[in-house]
Amino acid sequence: MDYMKKVFFTLVLTVLSTSIWAQANDPVVMKINGKDIKKSEFEYIYNKNNNEEAIDKRSLDEYITLFKDFKLKVAEAETQGMDTTAAFFKELNEYRSQLAKSYLETEKNDQLIVDSYKRANEWSEISIILLAYPQLGENKPFTVTPADTLALYKKALDVRSKALKKGAKFEDLVKEYTFDERSKEGDRPGYLGWFSGLKLAPVLEIALAQTPKGSISKPVRTPQGYYLFNVLNKKADPGEVNAAHILIKSASTDTDSIQAVAQAQVAEVLQKLKDGVDFGDLAKEYSQDPGSAAEGGNLSWFSFGQMVPEFNETIFAMKEIGEVSQAVKTQFGYHIIKLLGKRPSAPLDELRSQLETKLERSGSFNTLHQPGIDKLKAEYPYKVNTAAYKLLQNAANSLYPTDSLYLTQFENNQETLLTVAGQNISIAQFVEYLKSNPRSYFNLTTETLKEKFDSFEYQTLIDTEDKNLENKYPEFKNLVQEYHDGILLFEVSNKEVWDKASADTEGLEKFFEANKSNYTWDEPHWKGYIVWVKNAKLQKKIQKAIAKMPYEVAAKYLTDNYKNEADSLSQVKIEKGLFTKGQNPFVDEAFFNQGKAELPAGYTGFFLTGVSLPTLPENYTDVRGLVITDYQDYLEHEWLQQLNAKYPVVIYKELIEK
Repeated sequence: MDYMKKVFFTLVLTVLSTSIWAQANDPVVMKINGKDIKKSEFEYIYNKNNNEEAIDKRSLDEYITLFKDFKLKVAEAETQGMDTTAAFFKELNEYRSQLAKSYLETEKNDQLIVDSYKRANEWSEISIILLAYPQLGENKPFTVTPADTLALYKKALDVRSKALKKGAKFEDLVKEYTFDERSKEGDRPGYLGWFSGLKLAPVLEIALAQTPKGSISKPVRTPQGYYLFNVLNKKADPGEVNAAHILIKSASTDTDSIQAVAQAQVAEVLQKLKDGVDFGDLAKEYSQDPGSAAEGGNLSWFSFGQMVPEFNETIFAMKEIGEVSQAVKTQFGYHIIKLLGKRPSAPLDELRSQLETKLERSGSFNTLHQPGIDKLKAEYPYKVNTAAYKLLQNAANSLYPTDSLYLTQFENNQETLLTVAGQNISIAQFVEYLKSNPRSYFNLTTETLKEKFDSFEYQTLIDTEDKNLENKYPEFKNLVQEYHDGILLFEVSNKEVWDKASADTEGLEKFFEANKSNYTWDEPHWKGYIVWVKNAKLQKKIQKAIAKMPYEVAAKYLTDNYKNEADSLSQVKIEKGLFTKGQNPFVDEAFFNQGKAELPAGYTGFFLTGVSLPTLPENYTDVRGLVITDYQDYLEHEWLQQLNAKYPVVIYKELIEK
């Protein structure tokens, strides 16, 4: 929608949030060109435009006339076919879709979000074993069947039983079984550090919450394979900290002499801190962390577990704001850390949207929206053909539901899969949905089928609800109708009045001449050209040449013979304008005999060529904006007379007044 139309709709449209009139008590109060206008629509528009705060409240009779004229213009737009264009449908459908979002928002299972938030506020220190599907190593998307999953699950159970045996070391099993080669390295194989539920997929988040400290989780299935957690420790969320640090790099592979230099630098920094030197200044001078040194070592706010373990433990153990640690050795070197601030983690309201998105994107969309889905199922008669679904499920035991081999089996199958509100939906329609929505969080064939079927079920119910919004919600129907009419009103008014008035030069001239007395001025104007010249001799020559010329002819003569300011070799500069006293210093000096104007650099003099207009404009262009506005009003008046004669109008005033 272009800017002008946006402004127009801002003036015409507002949102009304409550139902105006019950459908059962909604008589026809007006007929325009045979089209019924219900009382609810009239009352909706009337109430919106005549609220208590309105400065100039119109009488009902006046408003009936305004409403009738509005609907006559819409009728004319429809007669001209403006409601059949692709652009019209696109704009109306975009608006309706946007408006429908709030009506189609289904109720969510808030307890799921609350539980996820609680898990986000518990931290666990973990080591893991990932028993991966063999295809994971191929570094490309893959699918698995129930048989693949069962085989890997049995292996995961076997590894867990070994881990639970007395004397067994989880680290040894990591080295033997885990997929991730990097996690086998170091002195703590499989160790991942601290995690909260917020950082994990819901299935892992739940499994971790259910596994006590000092225990090994049951196998947790994910698209990568099965995870086993060794829960080393647990703690409540300690919130977030703001810290700064000074890093002196030092690696275990450094020579003794290099390490000695690093230790000497650390000692030097600590001594300067003891002597009262500013921490930020020392960070800028000594810190070897390129990301924070220039900022005085500031790392900004971060949560527990974001830093390497040694750094993490130190900063979250510090109590007093401004406290500075001793040197802390990590894999990066030595850190001297300053605590700048502490705060609790974000409350539920701040994280709600993030938690919802996480649940929706991890295969839990229907679970999250289940209360809303159940309401829709109760409202619209709903039934699943279990035999048809079983057919799809059997095929999914060996084929992935979006693979071509799977789809071709069912793409022409017209057997009913779902019935919603009396509408039968076939297996073939579900297959088309699969083709259009091939992506899935899952890679297990049967799990993907369930996810896709749940999504299809949800979309079918939402589509059914969408088709019934106008019947269920009078305010929605009124808003869509108002926007429908608003688009047409804008387009037809633009064509018949606004653009027509602006482009009709001859009509504007005639209208101005016929109504010239309406445009008198309270003060004299001067109209013409200001001419600056670069030497007195040339000025005298020019003024003599144009002395008897009308000012427009004189201006053309100057531009033809002496060019203008755009040319660097030009000897003159001219400027056209319409001025009253005080609007231009050169006109003030030469015409109104007031003040002394300062010449532009390089020019020796100036003169005017133009006319004095004491009380009236010379032509309509001098007051173009006013004339166009008045001409538009004139055209609209004439147009409305034509429309009233063209279209039959019936008004049931007694029903409006009730």
